[in-house]
Amino acid sequence: MQTLADRLAFFTPALDTQDWPALLQQAATWQLSALELGVGGYPGTAHADALALRNDPQRRQTLRADLAAHGVHHLVLSCHSNPLHPDVPTARQADDLLQATLELANAWEVDTIVTFSGVGGSGSQFNWPIVGWPSEYPRYREAVWQNELIPYWQGINERAREQGVRVALEMHGGFLVHSPGTLLELRRACGPWIGANLDPSHFWWQGLDPLAGIEVLAEAVFHVHLKDWRANPQELALWGFLDPRPMSHTPRAWQFAVPGSGHGDGFWRAFLLRLQAHHYTGLLSLEHEDPDLPPLDGIQQGIDFMRQCMR
Repeated sequence: MQTLADRLAFFTPALDTQDWPALLQQAATWQLSALELGVGGYPGTAHADALALRNDPQRRQTLRADLAAHGVHHLVLSCHSNPLHPDVPTARQADDLLQATLELANAWEVDTIVTFSGVGGSGSQFNWPIVGWPSEYPRYREAVWQNELIPYWQGINERAREQGVRVALEMHGGFLVHSPGTLLELRRACGPWIGANLDPSHFWWQGLDPLAGIEVLAEAVFHVHLKDWRANPQELALWGFLDPRPMSHTPRAWQFAVPGSGHGDGFWRAFLLRLQAHHYTGLLSLEHEDPDLPPLDGIQQGIDFMRQCMR
């Protein structure tokens, strides 16, 4: 029977400066038997490219053998992109990547992939409708959901069913699915092969409770990112949770953090217990985006902290 520690993983783009053998050796050094592998889109293709692998069965076989040789037996594929992008060629490329990732997951007998829902707009400019007034916003939201988002994901739900692969949408600000409510709304309209990637850090900056999120999402939680969040009170007073400055700006109202450096072990133990209570059996994947720590140090610190919380 798998333990929580058996399902501890990390998201590979954080180590995109390391080549494939070095990445696998690092996973072995950390005694991890699971990985969340970026295969294109925002995660990049430093270690694997779903579009290239689709037509290269020999390369697919070699990469899978490499993973097994280094003790990696549990895998999730991530291709975060924007299939609703207002630039049509970009949207088509994102859709092609998603289709290729579903096929790669099927070939590798991987049961879950991770991506974004997408967000539309006009020209090259996104439009993220998140307020109920002025009334142009909710009218636009209704139109884009009914005419773009739901029809697209209805098709992907069917394709996912055919491939036997679940699609976990990361509930991330800036995209149409960014909260438990929006995720469940889309799932009801599209079907059960669409579910959630739950990342607590994206809950806190939207004023959401990750523990309550587990309760309302329940069996719709397909994947979990382990990432913390911390605020800068002075900057938060000036800019609020919707700080529009680039993530690289210093200081910011808030930033992503290594687990344990924003919320203590009391939260993270409760988080793990709540997932267990809802029979979650997927990966627990560390996503390193803490600007204060180099990736190797941050992932190591996160692994050590989460293993403590799992005891």
